[in-house]
Amino acid sequence: MSSPQSLGEVPGGDSAAASGTASGSGRLRPKWPSWWPAAAKPSLDLIRIVAVWAIWLAVICSFQIIVQARLSPQRPDNTLSWTQYTTGQQMLPGRPLLDDPNMNEHVKYDSEYYLSIATGGYNDPNAQAYNFSGQHWSGIPILTPQQTEWTSLNYAFLPGYPFAMKPVIAVLTVVPFASDLTEYGRATLAGIIISALGGLLAMLALSRLMAYLGRRRRSTSGDDADTTGSWGGPAGLRAALYLLVFPTGFYLAQVYAEGLFIGLAFMACALAVEKKVVLASVFAVGAALVRPAGVFLVLPLAWSVFQSLRETGFRPKDWRIVASGVAALAPVVAFLLWFTSILGTTFMTVDKEFFNRTFDIQGSWNTWVAAFESMIQGVDKTGTGAYGGGPLPPESSVYLFFEFFAMAVALLGTIWLIRKMPGVAIFGLAVLVFSFGASAGSPNGMDRYVLGVPAIFLMVAWFGRHPVFDRTWVLASTLVMGMMVMLFTFGFWVA
Repeated sequence: MSSPQSLGEVPGGDSAAASGTASGSGRLRPKWPSWWPAAAKPSLDLIRIVAVWAIWLAVICSFQIIVQARLSPQRPDNTLSWTQYTTGQQMLPGRPLLDDPNMNEHVKYDSEYYLSIATGGYNDPNAQAYNFSGQHWSGIPILTPQQTEWTSLNYAFLPGYPFAMKPVIAVLTVVPFASDLTEYGRATLAGIIISALGGLLAMLALSRLMAYLGRRRRSTSGDDADTTGSWGGPAGLRAALYLLVFPTGFYLAQVYAEGLFIGLAFMACALAVEKKVVLASVFAVGAALVRPAGVFLVLPLAWSVFQSLRETGFRPKDWRIVASGVAALAPVVAFLLWFTSILGTTFMTVDKEFFNRTFDIQGSWNTWVAAFESMIQGVDKTGTGAYGGGPLPPESSVYLFFEFFAMAVALLGTIWLIRKMPGVAIFGLAVLVFSFGASAGSPNGMDRYVLGVPAIFLMVAWFGRHPVFDRTWVLASTLVMGMMVMLFTFGFWVA
């Protein structure tokens, strides 16, 4: 198999890019002036991906503004047993981070913790807190720092995303159009910027992975013009678009960590596939500090090292193999350093005692089986009253359907990808199992967590070669995402 092209390489050569002549695939290249630097001549495929991302971001942000001005939904939301208390005419009192008027449509639920960490640190005086004196709270407790034995709920979130927001906030304080925003308004804008840039990085990574799948296909069954070029051609663009229009893809433009996480994780996977393990480890370390599932990036990195060793007969030829082997462990080392720190130990305590999240495969299986029975029978069968304790509200049935649909697509995707790209498939499966197993006490959010499974978007992009499938998937995904982004904008529960 030929070695993968570098991230900046333009198929067909610089001369083709400069003159605008067609490459071997027959597709035209953008015309660049003769004086334009060769290193700054992106291919047309790359330009298209960036353009689609920019248009999508503008559409999502405009849509949320328009829908908030045009519609007023009936409250409260009865999807889960507790959502009726947080979706009334007003949110719970004492939560200024959710009430700030600046771009408020992008800030809901967990967003407040990221904003709090970014502006005031983990022990922010304005943070929500939890009292560990044996009391369990229904809803969010309002405690002040002066009260004894309090612990900030901010500790339930990793530092990668809010810390990435800090330098952007610093820049926005001196930017004319943003300097007049409130402190939380600038933090909100910073969060959107980081999430959106992470989404773009994920799109580029998916296109690189599609290019690899195309090269693999051509090596076994002949030419496939659908995936030509460094960025995957039309197939790469499809994979990038399918990420954006996935039902929960709108989280890539909200103050949530999903955009940054999948951007770093997917690029680590792409670089690992291209056997650039040392560079991939840099992205993997970042992902491991954004979401706990980032630690599983050791799997595609280790698989890449294993393949290199297998190709050389398990006899390392030079120091680069050794360096790659050490680099593959970087996400584990980074995660353990965080996990054994005060941030990690307090994270475990808050996550278990307040948010009721523990990793328990058997408990999660029982919980999800009960949720599935509830959806099928139309009656809450959880035994905990998770969906109201009686007849299942229609909104709960719809919500559960998309939860199970997301898990099914993620599982199918990993099965489809396992022989084509084992390291990436195993990483996605680990993300799916970890997210599933950590939901024993709170069976929800899987339709958001599966964004971290790259196999979903690679699989549907592969089948998207067929026009009927492509149009059907885009239409259905876009309609569902439109519904979900409206729910999120109004503070209703999505994931």
